[in-house]
Amino acid sequence: MDVEDSKTPADTLTWLLAALAPARKTTIVDVGANPIYAPDYADLLRVGGCKVVGFEPQAAAFAELQKNKGPDETYYPFAVGTGETLSLRIYKSSGMTSIFDPYVPTMAMVNEMGMARVRETVAMDTVALDQTTDLPEFDLLKIDIQGAENLVFQGAERVLKGCISVMVELRYMRLYHGEPMLGGVDTELRRQGFYLHKFMFNKGYMLTNSQARRLKAKKLTDQLIDGDGVYLRNIAELDAYSDEQLKHQAILAAGVFHSHSLVLYCLDALVARKAIAVELPGQYVDRMPEALRTDVKR
Repeated sequence: MDVEDSKTPADTLTWLLAALAPARKTTIVDVGANPIYAPDYADLLRVGGCKVVGFEPQAAAFAELQKNKGPDETYYPFAVGTGETLSLRIYKSSGMTSIFDPYVPTMAMVNEMGMARVRETVAMDTVALDQTTDLPEFDLLKIDIQGAENLVFQGAERVLKGCISVMVELRYMRLYHGEPMLGGVDTELRRQGFYLHKFMFNKGYMLTNSQARRLKAKKLTDQLIDGDGVYLRNIAELDAYSDEQLKHQAILAAGVFHSHSLVLYCLDALVARKAIAVELPGQYVDRMPEALRTDVKR
C-alpha cells in the first residue's frame, strides 16, 4: 500500500490529541535536522501535536531551519556525538556529509561517483546528549547523520532511558569506510532496550551495466542501499510504560510512523488501565483511512 494511503488525516490527529490529552506535547529530538526533505513528523508538527529540538552543524542547513521554524521548533548549530572532536568531511552533496570517508566501490557500482566527492575536511566539536543540561524530556529520537549514529546513542544512554522511540537511517550497502551498518546500529539499539518495529522506506539503485541506456533506472532499483527504520522500547512489556508514555507512543504511531495497529495496541492498554474511555479504540478506527478498514461494524 502507498504511504499516502496509510497516513493519518489531520482531523484524526487533532481528535486523537484532544482525546488523549497528554500532560505535555510529544517531544522529538532531531539529530541531523538538515531540511533536505520534509521530516516524517511534519504533519504532527503542523497540527500542533509535538515540539521539536533539532541539531544541525552545517551552517547553510541550520540557517534554513532558523528561517522557517515555527513556535514549537528549537534548533542548535551543534554536532551530536560522544563529546569528542571529530573530522567532518563536507561532501559536494550536502546529504552525504559525514565523519567518514566515502566507500568508492559502492558509488561506482551504482553509477553515482559524484556522491563520493569530498570538498573539504574540517574539525568538528561534538556534544553528548547526556551532557546537555537543558534538553527536555523527549519521546522520539530521530537521527540521520550518515554513519555516526552509534556515537550519538553511546553519548545518550542516560537520556534514552526515558525515550520510547528511535527513527534511524539504516545502511545495507556500505557508503562509507568504518560506518556501523544495519547490524551495528541494531546491536547498539537492542543493547539499550529498543527493538525494530518497521521500515518507513527502503532506497535502492540500479546496478551499473552495459545496457543502462535502454533501461528505466527508477524502475530497476534492485540493489538496496539504505532506509529509515523505527525502533520502539520493548512494546512486549507494556507494564514498563507509564500512561503518559503510552499516550505519546500512540501519538507518534498515528502522526509519524503510520502504524495504526500500534495506535490501537496502546489505546487498548490505556483502556485496560482505565486511563481513557472504553470507546476510544473504536472511535479511532472510525477515523482511520478508509482503505485500511473493513465494513465490519463495531
